[in-house]
Amino acid sequence: MKNFKKILVVGIIVGSAGFSMNALGAQLTEQQVKDIVTKEVPNGQITKFELDNEHGKLVYEIEMMDGNIEKEFDIDAETGAILKSKQEQKANPIGNVKISYEQARDIALKQSNNGKFKEVKLKNKNGSPFYKVELLEGSIEREFFIDANTGELLKKNIFGKVIKM
Repeated sequence: MKNFKKILVVGIIVGSAGFSMNALGAQLTEQQVKDIVTKEVPNGQITKFELDNEHGKLVYEIEMMDGNIEKEFDIDAETGAILKSKQEQKANPIGNVKISYEQARDIALKQSNNGKFKEVKLKNKNGSPFYKVELLEGSIEREFFIDANTGELLKKNIFGKVIKM
């Protein structure tokens, strides 16, 4: 029985070490992905940044605006390979904003209880640009709406209930 317990403990330790290396070590960082798309569109502004699971594979979905051209990329989260790339002309581009997607993400994270970044998207409503930032807190998804020029928290969805700021 003692040998069985030793084998079980060793198996758990080895198994969890392997899991954490695969879960954390194989994935590119946000900065590495940003560097990849910035090489493709040097003057572009990131308007969407999301890590998604597509058919069992982790993929970064990135959208950038370069003037009135929107460029979309799917990037393999393990290798950095560009899996898909397309572009389209937009009639009404949002234009330049004062707050970057990184700043909007950080504002939302400060409002969260140990939230994990999921997605940020630059949007426009009635000529007012804002970021929609999604975070995960355990199994709860929260959304934060942040003014793209002032950084002001406009509203947040908590537990499905909208709280206006």
